[in-house]
Amino acid sequence: MLRTRLILYFRLLLGGCLLGLLLPWLQRPLAFAPAPLSWLLDLASHWQWLFLAGLLLAVAGGSWLDRRWLLALLAAPLPWLSAAPPLPSGSEGPSLAIASANVHLDNHDASALRAWLAKERPELVVLQEVSPEYAQALSGLADYPHRVVSPQHSPFGIALLSRLPIRQSAVPVDDQGVARIEAEVDFAGCAIGVTAVHPMPPLTPQYRLQRDSQLLALLRRGQEQNIPALLAGDLNSSPWSAAFARFAALGWHRASGLQPTWGGPLGIPIDQVLASPQWRLASRSRGPDLGSDHRPVLVRLRLQARGCPGG
Repeated sequence: MLRTRLILYFRLLLGGCLLGLLLPWLQRPLAFAPAPLSWLLDLASHWQWLFLAGLLLAVAGGSWLDRRWLLALLAAPLPWLSAAPPLPSGSEGPSLAIASANVHLDNHDASALRAWLAKERPELVVLQEVSPEYAQALSGLADYPHRVVSPQHSPFGIALLSRLPIRQSAVPVDDQGVARIEAEVDFAGCAIGVTAVHPMPPLTPQYRLQRDSQLLALLRRGQEQNIPALLAGDLNSSPWSAAFARFAALGWHRASGLQPTWGGPLGIPIDQVLASPQWRLASRSRGPDLGSDHRPVLVRLRLQARGCPGG
């Protein structure tokens, strides 16, 4: 009786986790449909590391009873296979590092951020959930003389800090009252576009559709500008989301990795850096605890020789 119950339990666990691991592909035909089903499938698709852990647990338990359960390990690579394609690697061209961190609205202490930036020295820093108190704490970052800061007493304060001159910038506000930063920065003799964004989380099917449409519109705009471009922030979306499926068609790829940045060790990588086709990836990493419920990301890129028009 106990053996039968265990087998049933492990079968249910294995079946549920296999379905979860396949969700990034299964949900894509419904990508921009506002229906509640597509919304729920998209929310579930983010938790690939949780599904993988469940699969490993089911196989460990099931194989103790029957070795044939080990065949299910063939599904273990699915989180890497179903994620949006990464930016190709390269070692030639001028180097640029960009960091992105959700510092958390209730965190007013920037000392951990200062220590991390002093160690890694990225040229560009994108911050989300910047409160007026945190913005005041940023005033001590003398290494970043160029900045655009839009603090708020809400989760949607945002900032761009730069070692490089900022040619021009704007802080548009979307229909939900959420600000983003659009800037052009001097780098390697040309202008590069930098967009800092923190869209509304997909709390409803409509918010999810608006998030996906906004990200797609921003990437299309970057494509039309015909200059090297980057988009960074807490995207409230992971590389397994249907939102990411359309980015590669525009030539954009994720420069950041698949390590969880929110939700703990089995959480989801929603803090991302996206890069236009002119870039190649040199390295990427997840940063330390900065006093937030998110972990920051750091990406080092190379600009291709022909990446800058006229450069």
